[in-house]
Amino acid sequence: MDDWNDEHSPRKQLFPDPTKASPAKKPAAAAMQKGPSAREAKKAFAQAKHNLAAAFLQELDSVITDNKLAALTSSTGGIKLLWSNKLNTTAGRANWKRETQRAVTGGATSTHHHASIELAEKVIDDEHRLLNVIAHEFCHLANFMISGVTNNPHGREFKVWAAKCTEAFGHRGIQVTTKHSYEIDFKYVWECVDCGINYKRHSKSINPERQRCGVPACRGLLKQTKPAPRGGAMAAAGMGAAKEGGDAIKKEPTEYQKFMKEEMKRVREENPGSPQKDIMKMVAGQWSQRQLAAKAGSTRSTPTPTPESQANQVSKQLEVITIDD
Repeated sequence: MDDWNDEHSPRKQLFPDPTKASPAKKPAAAAMQKGPSAREAKKAFAQAKHNLAAAFLQELDSVITDNKLAALTSSTGGIKLLWSNKLNTTAGRANWKRETQRAVTGGATSTHHHASIELAEKVIDDEHRLLNVIAHEFCHLANFMISGVTNNPHGREFKVWAAKCTEAFGHRGIQVTTKHSYEIDFKYVWECVDCGINYKRHSKSINPERQRCGVPACRGLLKQTKPAPRGGAMAAAGMGAAKEGGDAIKKEPTEYQKFMKEEMKRVREENPGSPQKDIMKMVAGQWSQRQLAAKAGSTRSTPTPTPESQANQVSKQLEVITIDD
């Protein structure tokens, strides 16, 4: 029996031989090993985030304000942590209300502070982001209840509280700034095939067959880019909405659409981090200047259609729902 085991099932080496180089792992295998660990980490954070948030909020109050916020909100149940599915574009929000009551007999008054911090379920997806968001909103509450500042939420007093939090918890990666600079991971993204504007959503709420780009003079077709849809590019761009005799009708883009597509890309690269609305305003201003210059250079030329007239013309041809982002 022992001879048979030695021949057909030799002993396995417990540790690899250092003199022999181990073969390189295939990229696909490495990705498969990395995937489950990332999912497990996300699942573990989802299970622990409520306790993490409550513990850090208590620690902030103890270290930064000597438990003053807990004392001020004791009559209303303390600072409440609320996880919300409705916050899609911001990571958190601080809510505060002061209530003054006067006794019927004696005229004595009492003040009660109602305070809560809303946290975005869809935006806060790791511990580092969670702690920074709570620290930021905690500074707002301290600014409201202790400093008494309600008209300038990110003014000098807020920055003093922010500096205290950063100094006390900077070794743990806490850095409180006046704005949340988080890249929100949207599950779905659509792109206009004409002007290149992206529409990001947490749910699949855009139907390319019924909806078009929200830019008034564009109204271009929308193509889903994240995740890549099944069924080919035709379904992604919503081409099925315009068919005649089984063949898709492809219209040539207007001069305005070409201008928007080229300039949007250039202006976006020159102004990284600028909001989409500001970039659209800059490009629209450039188009207006170009049209005025063309009109001044030719007195007898036919009038150039304005973006509004183009929008009306397109809207007559396409009975669709527009999207305002």
